[in-house]
Amino acid sequence: MTVLIESGYEKFTTTRVADAAGVSRGAQENYFRTKNELIVAATRYTLARAADEARALAARKARSSDPIAAFLANSKSFCFSPTYLALMEMVTVSRRNPALAKVNMPVVREFRDVLDTIWIDALCEAGYEREGVEAFVKMTHYLLRGMAFASTWKPPKGEYSAIFEAWHRIGRGGLKRKRSVGRNK
Repeated sequence: MTVLIESGYEKFTTTRVADAAGVSRGAQENYFRTKNELIVAATRYTLARAADEARALAARKARSSDPIAAFLANSKSFCFSPTYLALMEMVTVSRRNPALAKVNMPVVREFRDVLDTIWIDALCEAGYEREGVEAFVKMTHYLLRGMAFASTWKPPKGEYSAIFEAWHRIGRGGLKRKRSVGRNK
């Protein structure tokens, strides 16, 4: 993933990866024969690590005083990372490369579903109603993906902080809490 981040897809080669990893070209080819196999493995590994991080944070923060802030911080951190920008490049390249799309896009879609589920479950566990949570999580990810994409040509300034703060207020004010069982009305 480091080679993708530093060099982009066009300069990404299996030879470069073998050099960066400090392994022989033969050893690298033993595990990943093609550039696409290597990209898919890097994508899968990176997204699995991101999911593990989200899972751990969600487990700790679901019972915190502001689980929405934890969700937003984790999502923002991932979407504005150099790794995410490299992954966006792979998705863009996949549009023009059917062979890469066939093997890489299912990995990306699976991760999106896993990430959504992690945070939907955590926010529901924190006491919010599922229907609103599902919409909020998906809208947040769409919002952040768009902002991350836009940041590639228009670096974020103070306006992004204001947007994040407003979105946090919308989440805190708009998500309904579940009714407690046995509670008086």
